[in-house]
Amino acid sequence: MENAHSIRYYNEELVVEVTQRLVERGLLTSDKLGELQSRATLTLQGVDSLLLQEALVNEADLLKAFADVSGIPFHNIGDFKIEQEAIEKVSAKVALRHRIVPLTFQNGILLLAASRTPSLTTVDGLRMVLDAGIDFILCPERDVAMSLTHFYGLGAETIDQLILEAEAMPQLEENEDINVQTQETGMVRFINLIIAEAIRMDATDIHIEPFEDTLRLRCRVDGILQEIPLPKGVEKLRKAVSSSVKIMAAMDIAEHRKPHDGRIKVRFGTNDYDLRVSVLPTGWGETCCLRILNRGTTKIDLDQLGLSPYQLPKIAKLTELPHGVILMTGPTGSGKTTTLYALLSRLNKSGTKIITVEDPVEYQMSGINQVQVHSKIGLTFATILRSILRHDPDVILIGEIRDSETADIAVRSSLTGHLVLSTLHTNDAPSAIPRLIDMGVEPYLIASCVEGVVAQRLVRRVCRNCHEKYQPPAPLFNEMSQCYPELIGEAEFFVGHGCPACGFTGYRGRNAINEVMLMNDTIRGLVVAREPANIIKDQAIKDGMVTLRQDGWLRVIEGRTSVEEVLRVAGRMEE
Repeated sequence: MENAHSIRYYNEELVVEVTQRLVERGLLTSDKLGELQSRATLTLQGVDSLLLQEALVNEADLLKAFADVSGIPFHNIGDFKIEQEAIEKVSAKVALRHRIVPLTFQNGILLLAASRTPSLTTVDGLRMVLDAGIDFILCPERDVAMSLTHFYGLGAETIDQLILEAEAMPQLEENEDINVQTQETGMVRFINLIIAEAIRMDATDIHIEPFEDTLRLRCRVDGILQEIPLPKGVEKLRKAVSSSVKIMAAMDIAEHRKPHDGRIKVRFGTNDYDLRVSVLPTGWGETCCLRILNRGTTKIDLDQLGLSPYQLPKIAKLTELPHGVILMTGPTGSGKTTTLYALLSRLNKSGTKIITVEDPVEYQMSGINQVQVHSKIGLTFATILRSILRHDPDVILIGEIRDSETADIAVRSSLTGHLVLSTLHTNDAPSAIPRLIDMGVEPYLIASCVEGVVAQRLVRRVCRNCHEKYQPPAPLFNEMSQCYPELIGEAEFFVGHGCPACGFTGYRGRNAINEVMLMNDTIRGLVVAREPANIIKDQAIKDGMVTLRQDGWLRVIEGRTSVEEVLRVAGRMEE
């Protein structure tokens, strides 16, 4: 780090030099600077604060200017591997009060990250409180906020007040933006904080789970449950948290013995969200699961799903069929519905009538008739499908083939000239054929109507902010070399070590890997002969089918994901 004697701390003279530096770089005009200085005098705010409030200068540009003038370097927190010893050196109270993130503790020097240049008074106070030498780096406020949440717990700054106000639970106003700080206090605000954090993380589910002496909060991000740290003392709020969730979801707060469901509608920024709430009684209280659904109209393009160049043409070809059955297979949460909607997006033209039957309707799409299953009143997949055929559709999407009746209607609908898209739960593409036979569909009907089966998994992408090179094990490297000999020579392999941008997991976002089995005369013959899935798979591979594992290796060679991710989702297939 820089020598302490060359460091300059926050004062008015420093701010003047920084703003002059911004003017010299063309990031701020002299006239605007003069106007801000006058306003700063009246409001007793710093010019630098006004610059950020009015978004006149990018935060990174401002911090880099402060770094140049003060001698405190600018970094992203992802550039560092944060040490647990450093975290333990700084209490939550001190870290939250001063908005500092401890990074490393070496040779008696504590390296701290802050989003603002500290004053000399602050630095001297921290040296006394922490009993250590101190160095600083400057980094974006978002990095600081996410790191403080990760290491000290969500809502740590308000936990004491929450415990005092545990009984105060005002009801959430519908269509209120939960991202905006309101005058609300108590548990509702804490629940809003949890929901907002989950949406920021792109989570699909929130799990609030009470245990004997703690309360656990987990969010499913990129298909994996991540624990969100909560501050000490939160176990005292176990009953208040579940009660608040039930009030917000318009559920019976007095019922603690039976499972029950509800719904919360919230707004975050410009988007509206539906949260499907399920409450389940356990030995230590009620556990809550909140499924997050974006209510906005969505257009999903097949070209933007990141499909491999080997698989995309095959999948796109399926949208050109006039009739038949197209099946997507894979476990829950493997992105089957998203890919099917991307296919629908290509089919959605003024001359084509599309009707979907779903449970629930996950995406709102303009120009498509979407029907929600409601089994409590007898509105099942099968009953809806019988009515759909009287509405003269060209394309039918069935959310899931769950029983023999739905399977039979789907197959017979395709035979009468409809294109039918649906999903099944099978391990790979060839296994879809025996599954349909098990459901009672005759093999000759499957051979006549099924045009293609796409198996899909989602692998997490290596975080681009904290990725570093590594070399995969020799046996797996050799396997990748055999699959893609023309690409392996220039391949670079990456893993992520964790940073605020990825929630310290090393991964951010997901990519689909696929296995596409297109039907041909040979495979149809095997289907009619009731051959098992392994025989059908061997023939499909001979005909050019790329397996899930092989498609995953391409993602590794491209540097998008890691070997461990491919083994996690497709490793057992071929070992």
